[in-house]
Amino acid sequence: MKMVRSMILGIAALVLVAGVAGAADEPFYKGKTIRIVVGYSPGGGFDGFSRLLGRFLSKHVPGNPSVIVVNMPGASSMSAANRVYAMQPGNGLTIAVFNAGTLIQAVNRDPSVKFDPRKYIWLGDPALGSLPEVLWVRSDLPVKTFDDFKNSKEILHSGSTGIGSASTAATQLLRYLGYPIKAIMGYGGTARVMAAMERKELDARVMSQATMQGTYKRYIESGLVRPILSIGDEPRLKAIPGIATIKDLNLNAEQQKIADFMIGTWKLLRLFALPPGTPPDRVATLRKAFMDTLNSPELLEQAKRQKLIISPASPLSVEKTVAGLYTASPELLAKYDEIVRGK
Repeated sequence: MKMVRSMILGIAALVLVAGVAGAADEPFYKGKTIRIVVGYSPGGGFDGFSRLLGRFLSKHVPGNPSVIVVNMPGASSMSAANRVYAMQPGNGLTIAVFNAGTLIQAVNRDPSVKFDPRKYIWLGDPALGSLPEVLWVRSDLPVKTFDDFKNSKEILHSGSTGIGSASTAATQLLRYLGYPIKAIMGYGGTARVMAAMERKELDARVMSQATMQGTYKRYIESGLVRPILSIGDEPRLKAIPGIATIKDLNLNAEQQKIADFMIGTWKLLRLFALPPGTPPDRVATLRKAFMDTLNSPELLEQAKRQKLIISPASPLSVEKTVAGLYTASPELLAKYDEIVRGK
């Protein structure tokens, strides 16, 4: 009897050990849900890239978790950046997507910034940055050329989301240089800005060439907008012919210095990040999955149909950009802040 009991206990122990081992071998992400928290409203470039990534990400994460996209617009994506950062220590189930322009606000110690860019854990940027930034004007307005813009007696009202965007910075730079333009901030995303242009509530929008020619190409094809001025260079894009460039602004040495700094900050745009404290193994898993997804034939085919250019920036390149911002002089940062806030 004792022998039978011992055999039963031994078998039970083996079953228990096998069960524990099986559970240990089971991928962390099996049965889980990853949330991608986007700092803008639906329909824009940030939302589009996030949903494109989310559609295929599960296939490249061991355990094939569900992936959902959550929109959290506010303060040009600052709300999402702050909220996800506060979720530390991260558990690898929440990814923040926010505008690289918020990094400058962080370096400048803007009180609205509640995160440290040096502590965020970067996955990367899926596409081209904001270069070049292009001034797009409604085609029904008398502003047909850069000279028309420069000599206009009427101020162009250009829509933007908020201080932390390249669109706002470029618009405010033009205003600082004396051009007749004003940033109208507070829109939840580019889709809402473009809708306002269609309603003729806004005159213009400063937006990256790639975004307008991709996500919003119908506005070009329908003749609703025309390009007037291009600021910055992106060798992977064909330059728009027949429009003014930064050389036509005839900047002096001081103006050129601040313009160069701004342009340098536009090399990144859509940052994907994890909260501090996310376990290293999950960071490694998601970083690999992020790059594998962006390089997968299925995503690239879908991106091609949507006219989206996939050109990923690595976590290391984001870290280098962040480190470079912290080497800028206090005087340069103060001047940047003065310009973007229209002081």
